[in-house]
Amino acid sequence: MYLIERVTVIMPSLRWGSKIVCVPLSIVEFEISVPREPQLAIVGQYVVLDCSFPVGKAWDLDNSVITWQRGLEVIHSFYHRQDQLDRQSSHYTNRTSLYHSEMKRGNASLRLDRTNLGDKGDYTCSVSTLLGSKTKTFALKLAAYYPEPHLKFTASPRDVELLLTSQGGYPRPSVHWLDDSGDDVTNNTVTNISEDTQGLYTVFSTLNLQGQFNETITFVLKNKALGQEIRREITLHSANERSSVEKGRISGDNKKRWTILVPIVTFVLLLFVLLMPALRNYVPWPSEKPSPV
Repeated sequence: MYLIERVTVIMPSLRWGSKIVCVPLSIVEFEISVPREPQLAIVGQYVVLDCSFPVGKAWDLDNSVITWQRGLEVIHSFYHRQDQLDRQSSHYTNRTSLYHSEMKRGNASLRLDRTNLGDKGDYTCSVSTLLGSKTKTFALKLAAYYPEPHLKFTASPRDVELLLTSQGGYPRPSVHWLDDSGDDVTNNTVTNISEDTQGLYTVFSTLNLQGQFNETITFVLKNKALGQEIRREITLHSANERSSVEKGRISGDNKKRWTILVPIVTFVLLLFVLLMPALRNYVPWPSEKPSPV
């Protein structure tokens, strides 16, 4: 929108008399700024939806109106120098606020607290002042980090089953399993991703290995929206491998014990041999008997 300031000038004319001419003094473009790309919010945290406008010398708080909407849903309104929340959607009750002290510098941003998946969508910022009016829309996306996976395994003489679980992330993740060589063995797994009542995802991924094995399996979970990657290595040994390792440890411990005991026994025997002559010549002192009373 353009605001055209005009001045009226009366110019005399000898032949046609006086005529009125409107001369434009200046052309001011009123424009508001919002994010060009979708904003990203973390579920459960607050987000600031950015919106700014030019103030100029003619700006006046009494004649300023700021409104935030999502479609036809009113999120927050400000006019007559104060918040007007009578028409606010119940979905946003007690979760929105404007930066009142920053309005004189053109800040119309909205703070949205305790975000949830129901907040995603297109948001519209509308600003109206003495300089003009403008409305712009941009998207808000939501995401949630996946927590540290929980490992559960079941072993038998013939196979082992690995189950990794991670609950409470968003959006839907990608899950992969890699073998010792880095080859993808995801086709040998069973992965179920379910959605809870809040719209967050829970991942159950199971890998079953059969026969004798001795390798490292890598579990990889990615949340592209947040650039999150969880990579966990699981080292597996077969039962025979464990037995041989345990035997080796026992044998090694015995060797260490013998290494320590042999020098001690040798020292004691040598000391005994050296003291034998002295012991043979040893004559004990006669013990004193108490005198009779």
